[in-house]
Amino acid sequence: MVSKALSHQVRRQKKAHADQRRLQEAAVAYREAEEHGEKLSIRQVALDFSVPKSSLQHFLNGNNRTMLEFNTSKQRLTASEEKVLADFIVESAEHGFAPTHNEIKKYANAILQSCLRTQCQLLSKTWIFRFLTRHHDRLQTFWSKPLDTQCAKSLNPAAVNSFYDIIEKFIINLGIPPELIFRMDESGFLMAYSGKEHVVGACGTKTQHKQGGADQQNVTVLVTICADGMTIPLMIIFKGKNFMQKWNEDNVTNA
Repeated sequence: MVSKALSHQVRRQKKAHADQRRLQEAAVAYREAEEHGEKLSIRQVALDFSVPKSSLQHFLNGNNRTMLEFNTSKQRLTASEEKVLADFIVESAEHGFAPTHNEIKKYANAILQSCLRTQCQLLSKTWIFRFLTRHHDRLQTFWSKPLDTQCAKSLNPAAVNSFYDIIEKFIINLGIPPELIFRMDESGFLMAYSGKEHVVGACGTKTQHKQGGADQQNVTVLVTICADGMTIPLMIIFKGKNFMQKWNEDNVTNA
């Protein structure tokens, strides 16, 4: 799967984490050598781990508060509060309620106001981008794809388990070969309003649906595929303008 290119802020964050990790490893190596009676040069250890000598010296002297930890202390929401917010966003997106940037900021401001009362200073316009950068490994921005509310309600554990029970009973247990198994599904495409929004969901998701009404005129596409990989050409259904009488001739099923 092709992944998205990392933003400049994310690359800087990754580099900062890598620098901090090397600094900690250098300090551990220096202290372990001291415990074994070895005398190492701080300059040489810094070169070995590709860290600045001054940073390693400060770390060994007890000034081990990194820039990442300093920046974290300036965040308006605590790390635990941001984790709860990120969990809520992922869970909401999985149920078809992926929030927009403005909605996420409203949730974050509500957390602030619950802790600091309503008189507290609200988050800035750029806070959401820093928040997404800090949680880039879990959250991702999408253009949403409309999902009808009725379809969303039908996708639940009971319905899914029932479907697989039917497959096992009437296909697997009867030994029906793959070349005789076909699956058909339909997708509707709105002709007017696309319903797309810039929303946030779980990182790694290919398509992010967002619940909403699908009452507008649309075009229906029928897709049919065989279990052995063979496919049947698409059937595309547009809204009819006229009905020809001969279409109803020899209609034994009254369809």
